[in-house]
Amino acid sequence: MKIRSTFRLPLLLLPLGLLGCQQNTEQEEGLASTHPQLAEGLANDTLTVPYNDSTNAKLYNRYRITTEQYRSSGNYSVGNMYRGKLAPLDEDSHTDARTYRTILKQGMEQGVNFAGKYTVVSIGCGTSCQQHFVIDRQSGKVLDKIQGSMGASFSADSRLFILNPPDEAVNYSECKQCEPEAYTFEAGKFRKLEQEQ
Repeated sequence: MKIRSTFRLPLLLLPLGLLGCQQNTEQEEGLASTHPQLAEGLANDTLTVPYNDSTNAKLYNRYRITTEQYRSSGNYSVGNMYRGKLAPLDEDSHTDARTYRTILKQGMEQGVNFAGKYTVVSIGCGTSCQQHFVIDRQSGKVLDKIQGSMGASFSADSRLFILNPPDEAVNYSECKQCEPEAYTFEAGKFRKLEQEQ
């Protein structure tokens, strides 16, 4: 008898499993059965092709080429890298240092990442908004900050700072604040480089 009861339990569960599968099928078809006009509209909707026009392609290529020229020029190379003790954050050095002290301290943990002796810490300030703080690692002072909308590109061995690096997916014809800008970091301040037309 124990053998029969063992086989009955799975046989009783089989109809329940089939019923569960059947119910899932009905739920998956729910949109078409409950909202036929919406389902028809979605079925007829065409896929939108990503934005692309020749004006935007020309702008992107101009920005890309200009950025590459700056990078390959060798004019912004740093001779010596700072290898001394890394100073802690000087919270009195900038008006925003106390406000963002926690995230600035966390960002400083990555060490020197810009222009031989500085740490750039990027902080989000809303949708398509970043503030990039430059901290001197010898003194711990926040020297300057710059705001952009599409990130930044920089390196430990260069004074060149590209705000909003070129991105093929960006529509530059419509997003003026997305345009790439090149800066050099001199005497503790950003200085904008003029772009060739």
